[in-house]
Amino acid sequence: MGRPLGVIILGAGMILAGLGFAVAGIVFFFMGSTTATLTAPENGSVAAMFVALGTAAGVIFLLFGVLHIVLAVAIFQLRNLARILTIFLFLLIAAGACLGLIATLLSYSHIGLLWNASILVVDLLALWYLLRPPTKEAFHA
Repeated sequence: MGRPLGVIILGAGMILAGLGFAVAGIVFFFMGSTTATLTAPENGSVAAMFVALGTAAGVIFLLFGVLHIVLAVAIFQLRNLARILTIFLFLLIAAGACLGLIATLLSYSHIGLLWNASILVVDLLALWYLLRPPTKEAFHA
């Protein structure tokens, strides 16, 4: 059995998401250092906090980006372990989207609501696809 079209679409989407996460990580590094530079003359401890927050967020986003790309390559190779790890990754992202929906509902924002709902829908579609019997068969599960 060849590589299904859904696997190609999923892998390409994961690579794009990984690149987006990597860019966001670099932006967080830049924002943390820029904000620290601007606040350092008035308050050094606040500047240190901005550097720490920017670094932490940058590292987390870069790790998620690398994880997406590594799993996407393994998904293209039809590795069953990659399918299972991707299911866990999408469950984690869906949980974050649910928390984002709750936070958005508390401070209502049309854009935030649309963003979190779209992430949740895409994640649920990917989970549905990865758990289908024909997809499991393609991964030799």
